[in-house]
Amino acid sequence: MQSPDMSPILVGGTGGSGTRAIRDALIAAGVFMGTTVNHAGDLRHLPPLLDQLVNPILARTRSLDFRVEDVQDDLRRLAIDGLRDIAATVRAEGHNPTLWGWKNPRVLYILPLIAEALPGARIVQVVRDGRDIALSNNQKQLDRHFEAYFGTPPGPDLEQDSIRFWAATNQDFLNCGRRLFGERYHVLKLEAATDPQDPALADLLRHLVPGIGPDRLQAARAAVTTLPGHGRWRDLPETRQQALAQAAGPALSLFGYS
Repeated sequence: MQSPDMSPILVGGTGGSGTRAIRDALIAAGVFMGTTVNHAGDLRHLPPLLDQLVNPILARTRSLDFRVEDVQDDLRRLAIDGLRDIAATVRAEGHNPTLWGWKNPRVLYILPLIAEALPGARIVQVVRDGRDIALSNNQKQLDRHFEAYFGTPPGPDLEQDSIRFWAATNQDFLNCGRRLFGERYHVLKLEAATDPQDPALADLLRHLVPGIGPDRLQAARAAVTTLPGHGRWRDLPETRQQALAQAAGPALSLFGYS
């Protein structure tokens, strides 16, 4: 069994996926999720490290399903030391809680480094329909990393580039996460988490919070509400819907979207 300081619960996803709602659910379920956060609940300690790591790794690998050996030695040392320092800081903020972790959407960009630095980590990949993501105002990840990932800057059709980016990154996250973390890697669809009749959120919480009682499950459910813009892609003309689906390739089906 891993020691508690190496076993955080980490929540990430592409921008606009609803990671804030899942963080709120985890807090309601009794998980300490850090106190040094921004308005969206993202851990503030992490972005300076990510800004030094992600684009150099992408420019070298063109993939987020990379091997630790693919990372330059200096960046690898920076990442391992930095992640362990961040983990220690978060645990200290919570006075060494039993269940703890943090949320930052881009945490999924460095899964191989997390696996080495925090080998007992549990990961939650939050997924939302890529067609809704393509219409979101939150395109920060695309702005920061699209060119490093694909080798070319975004084109004039931002919606198509957004869903291409959604498809490629989420497939990489899934492949890498399952390869490195196995049963400790969890995929949660936002649409399922916000459906009161769907057991996905409760099942996840029972797995992450052993012995969780009905009161905490109810509180966690109440913390997760449907986000604005749910299903907005359906208001597009049929030809535009088809173009977005084609740009996403097989990823929509992979994650259970028709």
